[in-house]
Amino acid sequence: MKTLVILLFYSLLSYTGLFIAQAQNTQNGLSPLELVNQQIEGWNTHNATLFAMPYSDTTQLFIFPQKSLKAFRSIKELQQYYADFFTKNPVVQCQIKGQIVLGNTVVLNEYITGRADGKILESIVTYKISNGKIVSVYFDRKEVR
Repeated sequence: MKTLVILLFYSLLSYTGLFIAQAQNTQNGLSPLELVNQQIEGWNTHNATLFAMPYSDTTQLFIFPQKSLKAFRSIKELQQYYADFFTKNPVVQCQIKGQIVLGNTVVLNEYITGRADGKILESIVTYKISNGKIVSVYFDRKEVR
């Protein structure tokens, strides 16, 4: 229940566009928000190499709260996975509706359009950063259309 209340609080703040920041630079000199923004830029330009740069070799993706979606064993594997995704979804885009940064955690309210299947998704996505890399991503999403 506590987790749900926290997520709802983050969702509300994110939806209103409120931005809370405790900027900390990582070992590579980029803040957690800059790392997440780098992969968003890679997503929106369909550049799998740029998209994969801020991720660790062992990044894990989850459907909130702990259902494993995908575990990558290398950056190359993550890069290939998303290169294939971008090929199958050539006009996919991510619009950021809100963001929260707290230490090494970045929470985004993402609006995904342009999927080949026609689905439009709205998500609360939590990025966990460790040692200057994104190590885990948690998706709580719903289909808007």
